[in-house]
Amino acid sequence: MSEFYGVCILDSQTWSKERRVIGKAEILPKGDNPRFIVTNLPKDGWGDPVQAARFEAGALYEKFYCARGDMENRIKEQQLDLFADRTSTHWMASNQLRLWFSAFAHLLMSTLQGSL
Repeated sequence: MSEFYGVCILDSQTWSKERRVIGKAEILPKGDNPRFIVTNLPKDGWGDPVQAARFEAGALYEKFYCARGDMENRIKEQQLDLFADRTSTHWMASNQLRLWFSAFAHLLMSTLQGSL
């Protein structure tokens, strides 16, 4: 497996300022896996060297955007698998109880998955 990160700057007439496009080219045994993200986070990290290291192409993709996708998957798990979106009763207390049960089930599942 090999991967490469590339950056280019785009300036669209509809955007208020230019954006960085970060591309990740990855070659897997099953084939190519290109990924692209568009960000307005500055490359220089607002002049702070610590922030600049966080905003480099590879670090920004792996640490920030992949973590965001992982969090969205956890939210989707709770909504779909643990029925957190089932608040269809007419009483707020029963809807709140359903959400408490769903949150507790999610905590229990996360704890069990973490211990395996």
